[in-house]
Amino acid sequence: MQLSQRLADIHPDKLLGTLQQHAQAGHEQAALQAIPDLQLQYPEMAAELEQIKGKLSDKLLDHVKVLNPEQAKIFRCANCGAGLSRQHPDSVHVICHYCGCDAEHPAEDRSIKRWNKALDLEARFTIGDMLELDGTRWQAVGVQLYSGRIREWDGEDKTWESSFGRYTSWWMLNENRELRWLVDDGKSRYWAEKYIPEEPRLPEENDRTCEHGEWTLEFAAGEFTYQPVMHSNHRSAEYSRRLEAQGKNPAGKYYISVESQLDDAGNVREIEFIRSRKLTDKAVLRALARGSELSDMRRWGNTASAFLSTLFLLLISYWLLDRGDTAQTVSAELDRSSTDVVIQEFQIDEGGVNMKLTGSIANIQRNSWFGVDLAIEDSDGQEVYDKYIEFWHESGHDSDGSWSENDLATNWFVRFDQPDTYTLLASADLNSTADQVKFGLKSQRDRITVTPFMVAAGLALVLMLFSRSKRSSLASAAASIALKLGARPGAAKTAASASTNTNTYAGRNKNTDNYNERDSR
Repeated sequence: MQLSQRLADIHPDKLLGTLQQHAQAGHEQAALQAIPDLQLQYPEMAAELEQIKGKLSDKLLDHVKVLNPEQAKIFRCANCGAGLSRQHPDSVHVICHYCGCDAEHPAEDRSIKRWNKALDLEARFTIGDMLELDGTRWQAVGVQLYSGRIREWDGEDKTWESSFGRYTSWWMLNENRELRWLVDDGKSRYWAEKYIPEEPRLPEENDRTCEHGEWTLEFAAGEFTYQPVMHSNHRSAEYSRRLEAQGKNPAGKYYISVESQLDDAGNVREIEFIRSRKLTDKAVLRALARGSELSDMRRWGNTASAFLSTLFLLLISYWLLDRGDTAQTVSAELDRSSTDVVIQEFQIDEGGVNMKLTGSIANIQRNSWFGVDLAIEDSDGQEVYDKYIEFWHESGHDSDGSWSENDLATNWFVRFDQPDTYTLLASADLNSTADQVKFGLKSQRDRITVTPFMVAAGLALVLMLFSRSKRSSLASAAASIALKLGARPGAAKTAASASTNTNTYAGRNKNTDNYNERDSR
């Protein structure tokens, strides 16, 4: 909630003191933004509020950050008195990011209350902030927010798919007065610049190799080389292929986007090419000098690596412990009348031998089953173990056509605790529907069950994926430089009414400047 809204219901006697407390707590920008609105609500306090505004304006004016003080023009907003700057020689318009008014002219019919509800002055990245990328210092001198819809071809479903999108475009200026754009689509960041291709390609409206879009300008603040017009539109399309990078580009490739600027009647009046590259979250955090977030990313990355190492060690341990002795295989013919057929004898010389057994049959009649009772007896004829196995086959037809299922093998483990000679006997289930089967038994000593390893490996994998997800989530949130806007009346309707085309500037769901005129004008 904005400060002006929080102060709306406060008792007038406490208003000035509370406002000054907020300013002293480091929220000068929010306090200054709230004053014009409070002056309208409390005209009897206009003089006192004007004095507070003057003090805050002087303080903010002293702290205006510029790349080169010798070339920048520092001045006050005509409406709220906030300290502003014009740094690019071609800039012709500055919108105050404190009150939302034309910085050099009165507010007139601009709704200050609407601006107060829209702009979050407590955002971690805002106009005036610096970043250093590839050895060059850049400063955010303007910001624009766009909403629209993305339209792309789904080759699997053979149809066009449409989705809503929003992105923030920051105008970045370096000491050489060069302009670039830093784009935040909520999950990814992109570094963009104008581009003139050797062989320009203008995609058709239904070109399936591109992502198409149409964006609407929702918000603008800072300095620009043109007059931004709210709710202006432009179409765009991004090539699905990428252009090989030239020079320094950690990502290795560029995205190429074509933007078509529209006039009030919706006709194309200018076309521009933009190329951009995706920035990693680490690169953004380094550029913003946010070491604590990088430490968090490294910590969760190390955690994921530890679980990955655990998973690898589990696999190695299982391979070393589960090699076992030479496997032996025997077989016997069984029919429904077979009883106590000797399958195999085991000579156990010492207790604690673990053995893996596999019972199977080669085949079985269609839609039938065959049950086998297995028993292990010691040398005295005493039964020490028993197990029932059922082999089966089923088939039929349904709406998807014919189907067939069977179960012709099963595995289990037996532990022999006492040295002795053991005999495994098999007896057929009299109720079996199959007449006869060839029963095979495979035995292998010194094998262990894989269940504990599977559980441990599964847990390690889940924790590893969780750690990687947590790292990615923290990195994306920390590197986000999106404009924090609240719900604005009609904004959703405006975005939804935009056509089902969408721009993908600098990559999917990303665009820089959706404005009526570009920086070259």
